[in-house]
Amino acid sequence: MWQGSLVNALADRRTALKTFFSWGAAGAAMAAGVSACGTGPKEGAAPAAGAAGAAAAPTPIDFGNPAENLRAFIKLTGSLDPKAETVGWFGGDVFAVLGPDKPLVKLFGVEGFGVLRVSPQPDGSYRLFNRELAYYKDAKTGAFIDTWLNPFTNETVEVKPIHNRTVNAEIAPLMKMDFDGTLVEIPFSPPWTIMRDRALSLFEVHTAFPNPMTPAAWPRESSGPVTRISEMFQRITTLAELTDPSRTYADYSGVWTRIGPWMPWMLQGQAPGHLLFRTFMDRTGTADRLPAALRERAEKLHPDFFVAPGDETWGGPNDSSFSVYMSENKPKT
Repeated sequence: MWQGSLVNALADRRTALKTFFSWGAAGAAMAAGVSACGTGPKEGAAPAAGAAGAAAAPTPIDFGNPAENLRAFIKLTGSLDPKAETVGWFGGDVFAVLGPDKPLVKLFGVEGFGVLRVSPQPDGSYRLFNRELAYYKDAKTGAFIDTWLNPFTNETVEVKPIHNRTVNAEIAPLMKMDFDGTLVEIPFSPPWTIMRDRALSLFEVHTAFPNPMTPAAWPRESSGPVTRISEMFQRITTLAELTDPSRTYADYSGVWTRIGPWMPWMLQGQAPGHLLFRTFMDRTGTADRLPAALRERAEKLHPDFFVAPGDETWGGPNDSSFSVYMSENKPKT
């Protein structure tokens, strides 16, 4: 699963005011001291060539090497098979953060999935083709909702799902990004933590950029002139799967956390505060392993979201909850 704001941060830094990734000098130094070599059994793995009935010998990973770090990351989040499409589920709750002296307020739930396809490039980079869909849920019953009573304005509003058709990005061992007109090369080195037979992956982006949904044009939907978003992905997998050369992917479970502005459909305007998304993640792999209620709702309302974007979408604009809202709606009065 790749969220639109995070992928947009990876794809284009020209408009960003400031971006901080979950790695840097400290992260690279930590990764440089970590290598992984799994020795446990490989569930469903194919035997190594020339060793009938034997499991493939594990291949150590040097996480301090940006190319090896990136390959392990792709194997975890997607698949090394360029024809494979990976379905990832997420679900949890969304809270209002109103100030330092007030407790968080649970507003609604959220549940959805992404479909990711990875295309390796001759230069060692990877193109990510992703589509994501999520629906909001009643905070008490867990039922999917189409309307929501805003407790801050006492107004019933129409709920808009997250439906980002195209969320593509490119990741390379050396990521070239434009910061205020200066091209900077950043080695791909998000930190990994090895705990016994487990590998823990952290990938996060903290960014701020001018809000395309300006308060002047969207007074009720816009949260303000600047959009600040943080996305944090924490995944856990087994060393056995991650280091097994016969496998093209490694199963994971984990947590996705997002800090961002009010969603435009909430009609909060520039009211103080922001949202906190707290969700679990799981690699379901295929759509038939998604929760039945979620899958059935998606089949009814968004049947074309079960496949990743095609190659023809490369180079086009990416979607986000804000750009999609602006394309499908007019400002409320």
